Amino acid sequence: MSKKFTKEEVIQNKKEAIKSLDKMLEYLINDKSMRHLKKAHLVSYWIKDYVKMITFEENFNPTKNIAYKRGNIVKLNFGFNIGAEYGGLHYGIVLDNKNEHNSPVVTVIPLTSMKASKELHPNSVDLGNDIYRLLKIKYDTISKSLKEEQEEIEYELTLFKTLVNLTTQTTDELIRCEQGTEAFDKKLNDAKAYLNASYKLQKMWEEKERHNKEQQEYLDKIGLEFSRMKEGSIALVNQVTTISKIRIFDPRSLKGVLAGISLSKENMEKINQKIKDLYVFQPKS
Repeated sequence: MSKKFTKEEVIQNKKEAIKSLDKMLEYLINDKSMRHLKKAHLVSYWIKDYVKMITFEENFNPTKNIAYKRGNIVKLNFGFNIGAEYGGLHYGIVLDNKNEHNSPVVTVIPLTSMKASKELHPNSVDLGNDIYRLLKIKYDTISKSLKEEQEEIEYELTLFKTLVNLTTQTTDELIRCEQGTEAFDKKLNDAKAYLNASYKLQKMWEEKERHNKEQQEYLDKIGLEFSRMKEGSIALVNQVTTISKIRIFDPRSLKGVLAGISLSKENMEKINQKIKDLYVFQPKS
């Protein structure tokens, strides 16, 4: 049975916690060796993020995020952790065989970039350029589609201008025709037809321009992401952890930069084998 706390006890505990935190940060900041400035910065940064997440917790609805499947790549905030525990904003691989859409948590394996000067740890798996390659393919595919759409917009804009010119020309001719004659009626019908076609065409290329602009912004985000990404990735299998989906930075929707990016079957099989080696009991033969 959980202990009940009074409001006064909670206030006192809060004061002690703030005092303890302030004392630690002051020490880290004022240390003459200057070795702890980065740590003080990271701790302070994480506390601000942590407060935001706790504030958001009561209103968080996991079903507003996309459903996550095994092998999906996500970018998440692991936070400031203790000792050799992995922390910070990094990529991760979704490990769950089946993660319910309404589940508030998901299990992930953290990823780090490959360092040429450092040997691969026995508990890790080299994924090569898999993630970088997949994101680059996504970028190139959207870029090609955008270029084709831009060509369509230019063509439709040319047609629109042609229809406007025809409408103007027909209207000028209409003025010179005697009202009520067969020629007048024909010119009037032609002008209306050109005008209606112009409106429809205008709506079409305006809609395409809007979509094109949105896609260009999306493409820029993808480009920025993989420009920051190192080509080689390593899965830290011994750091597997279950996290709240509140921690996931991307993708939250189908418009997320990493939406649709999943590890290859070959690399997932490597991870499966490493998990078996590390965690599944194997009796001696």
